[in-house]
Amino acid sequence: MASTHFGQTLAGLPHPSAASFGESLDSAAALSAQYPAGRVVFTVYGPFDQLNGTMLALQ
Repeated sequence: MASTHFGQTLAGLPHPSAASFGESLDSAAALSAQYPAGRVVFTVYGPFDQLNGTMLALQ
């Protein structure tokens, strides 16, 4: 996932928080790739027009 930069694709969506969401997703994927024995959880919730999310990294 880290090498796909999928977050950049999501950042192009017509949504006020799309850029932040996409950047956060790519950051979570890059962090996860650095710690293969750990866990990075990225949770998104809410309706599409009011997305919220959390990220948790455990080594």
